[in-house]
Amino acid sequence: MTTRTETTSAGTDRRIVGAGGIRPDGTPILTISVCPRCTRRWFPQRQICAACAHDELDHVEAGRGGIAYASTVVRIGAPGFATPYVLSYVDVDGVRVLTHTDPADPSKPEALTPGTRVTFTVGPIGTTGEVELWSYRVRAADAPGIDR
Repeated sequence: MTTRTETTSAGTDRRIVGAGGIRPDGTPILTISVCPRCTRRWFPQRQICAACAHDELDHVEAGRGGIAYASTVVRIGAPGFATPYVLSYVDVDGVRVLTHTDPADPSKPEALTPGTRVTFTVGPIGTTGEVELWSYRVRAADAPGIDR
């Protein structure tokens, strides 16, 4: 799992967790490990295949969109995470990714319906001390503000 800290233009610290970086258009870079021996795929990135123990995995970038497998509204969260928030399992390029979800209406967070097409974004997911935690997120592909 990738983690790095950067200082924003406002002078605050922001730690990027789980994503390999952020593209200039604001979308995350998610890296999937692919085993050339047994074709299994893994996220987060791995160095050894958990299915066949092959240790020369290929690493490919995931696509920008996926399909919601399951979703829930979290009302009692871990320290540093303001509740309520929505978590979703999303299928993308042969892996299932657990991710925070941008609700259509932040004042009324609702789980995504299974099968909803989603687009990966980047945004805040919580805080630790004075550092804001950012990671990949998803939102419904037909939600307002998605024009990419």
